[in-house]
Amino acid sequence: MFPITARAPGRGEHDGGVGLDGVEEETVRIKDVEVGATYIASIPQRLPAHLRNRPPASAAQWQADVQLHLARGRRITVTVTGFGDESGEVVVRQEVPAGRVVLRLTAEQAAGLGLAEGQEYEITGTICDADGNGITFASAVVHTIPARWLNAPDERLVLHPDSVLFHRAMVCREADRMTPPEIDQAAEKALEQVRHVQGLALEDPSFDWSVLTAEVDHREWLRIAGLVREAGLNAYDPRTDPDAVEHPPLVRFDKP
Repeated sequence: MFPITARAPGRGEHDGGVGLDGVEEETVRIKDVEVGATYIASIPQRLPAHLRNRPPASAAQWQADVQLHLARGRRITVTVTGFGDESGEVVVRQEVPAGRVVLRLTAEQAAGLGLAEGQEYEITGTICDADGNGITFASAVVHTIPARWLNAPDERLVLHPDSVLFHRAMVCREADRMTPPEIDQAAEKALEQVRHVQGLALEDPSFDWSVLTAEVDHREWLRIAGLVREAGLNAYDPRTDPDAVEHPPLVRFDKP
C-alpha cells in the first residue's frame, strides 16, 4: 500500500488570534466591538482556567458554562450585549434552541388527572408535532469572553498548508489502485459532501472549516481523475504521480 505514516494535524489549543485550523485570524479588537452586532466566536479547545474551573453562581450560569464547554474547538454565532468587568472582555448572547419544556398544571388540570389537592404539579418533557418530530423553542445563554475570540461574520477562512497536504495525502492513499470509473464515482461523492457541509454551514459556522477541507478533497479527486484520463491508465498509482502527496504533515499543537 501507499505508505502514510502520520496523523492529521490537530486543532490544538489556542486562546484567540490563531484559528481552529492553526491559521492567524483577523480577530476583532475590543475598541472595534459594537454592542448589538453579531460576530463569529472561535472558542478554544482549552478554556482559560477562570472559565474552566469556576463554580456556577446560578442555574443560568451553569447552563451557559455547559454550552461554552460544548462549543470548545468550534465557531459559534454570538451577539454582543455589553462589556465585561475585566479589560478586554465582552458579554455575548448565544442562541441555543431548547427542546425541553415545563408546563405547570392549574388546579383544575391537576384535579382532572386525579392528583392530590394542596400542592402544585409540573409536567416536563418535549413537544412533538403530528408526525412525531420534536419542536424546539428559542432560548439563549450569556457568556463573558475575551474580545479577541470574536471574528467578523464575513471573515475569510484559509486552511493551513499542512491541512491541505494532509487531506490531499488521504485522497491519494484512498485512490491507490482505483480504476477510472471508481475515481469518477469517488469525485462525485466528494462533491456531494461539499454540498452537504455547505448547507450545514449556512446554519452553523462550526462547519465552515469542514467546507474548506471537503473542497480540498474534491479538487484532489478531480486532479487524479484528470491524470488517469489523460494518461490512459487502467488504475491510479500514486507512486508514479509526480504531484501526489505521500506523507502528510505531523501533528502540531499550538503552544498554550
